[in-house]
Amino acid sequence: MSSPDPHEPSLSARFTRDPGCIVALARKFAEQAKPWRGESNQKVAADAHTEVGDDALAIQREVGRLAGVEPIALLQELEAALCAPNAGAIIQALDDLGALALLLPEVHAFVGFHRSSPLAHKDLWSHTLTVLERTAPDPDLRWVALCHDIGKVATRAVGADGRIAFHRHEAVGARLFVGIGARLGLPAERIARIAFVIEHHAHTNQFEPSWSDRALRRLIRASGEHLPLMLAFSAADWTTKKAARAERIQKHLDILRQRIDALDAPVEVLLPAGLGDALLDVCGDAAGPWVGRAVRWAETAARAGEFAGLSAREIALRWVASGEAEAARHGVGTAPQR
Repeated sequence: MSSPDPHEPSLSARFTRDPGCIVALARKFAEQAKPWRGESNQKVAADAHTEVGDDALAIQREVGRLAGVEPIALLQELEAALCAPNAGAIIQALDDLGALALLLPEVHAFVGFHRSSPLAHKDLWSHTLTVLERTAPDPDLRWVALCHDIGKVATRAVGADGRIAFHRHEAVGARLFVGIGARLGLPAERIARIAFVIEHHAHTNQFEPSWSDRALRRLIRASGEHLPLMLAFSAADWTTKKAARAERIQKHLDILRQRIDALDAPVEVLLPAGLGDALLDVCGDAAGPWVGRAVRWAETAARAGEFAGLSAREIALRWVASGEAEAARHGVGTAPQR
């Protein structure tokens, strides 16, 4: 580490003069040759003879000055730090300096949280920093990574089976992020996008290759425009040290992407010949607009993987059993089943 310039103010002096530079100072600390990540305040205090230690302790003592800084003023630097290659180390430095508890108390709550549990569970703080640095450097994606588990602090409980559970932590975390986004002045559309992915990120993680096309279409419809961000996050949301499990996670994600691409491709719908005649015969009605409606209903169902190997008459009977025939007879505009 190079010797400090005696003419340059110390990092703690810079903070005293301008508390709003805290994120820039955290980046300085994170870049020091001596690693900060994973060190506790006690470890820093034990090494207080170094200049970095002295500066850190001085900033800790004065960190209350951040109360006079509007969080919105820190947004640009905070997002730049989140997108840095060493984002985890910067967030760790913010916590070591005492600043994270004031800026993002919802995230600071992770630190040491697993130690307070009556039963063992993974260290959410370590998991979060690892996932954060594994995601692509997109601001929205990095916010998802930083905050995807913040709802677990409020929802941790021991279930009836004697295991730790975090029921509905995704929904709680999404609500908490709405508050974070508003506090930092994020645009409403970005808050909604990030909160949506936090609330629904488990859906893509739960994918199994055994899922039917119908189940996959439900995922696609429910995710809407947010699906690419959800898939990108799923690729990073794991910290297992077991190589076989890591390989399985990535393989499942590859399969999921391939199947989504296949569903997006144009599908030629082949229905058995004579479907129109079969519909007229089974329903006993005169030809009319309802026949076209019945054929469109059959095409939609066929795209979802139904009717494989069925005859025209069998499909016509399915049309009657679905209730669509009665609705068409009375002119009721029900939506095609999917």
